[in-house]
Amino acid sequence: MKSVLYLVSVLIMGAAAAQLHAQPPGYYNPGGSYNRGMDAPSSFQVQRGVRFRQDQDDSGYHLRIYLQGYSPEAIQVSADGRSLLVENKEAHRVENRSERGYSFVSSSSSMRRRFRLPWDADVNGMQRTENEGEIVITLPYRAYP
Repeated sequence: MKSVLYLVSVLIMGAAAAQLHAQPPGYYNPGGSYNRGMDAPSSFQVQRGVRFRQDQDDSGYHLRIYLQGYSPEAIQVSADGRSLLVENKEAHRVENRSERGYSFVSSSSSMRRRFRLPWDADVNGMQRTENEGEIVITLPYRAYP
């Protein structure tokens, strides 16, 4: 009898857990393939992201910013005291026109990240290099007399 009750309780708990993870109708899953039958692709299906990597070599310190879905011009890098501030504020408006009608979607995104600088980094000698999908910020070592 105990095994039957145990089996029934496990089944009920499993069904309850499945209901917790169920999505209501019309739920938007970012990056998913939710499609309402529109002819034009949605701007929300574009995967966007920014990754950072810090390293150093004989020439100085390097902050590599890898861009996915952003243009290098959309990313601003500035020195703020003894730290670097990487920011992005962007707004999009996508218009779709067809014989069925007109629609538009607007979205905005922002990102702000602060990196503390080492004591021997020369902020005045900061250089920015842009490559395809990548920004490299180089800070040379401070020269001491």
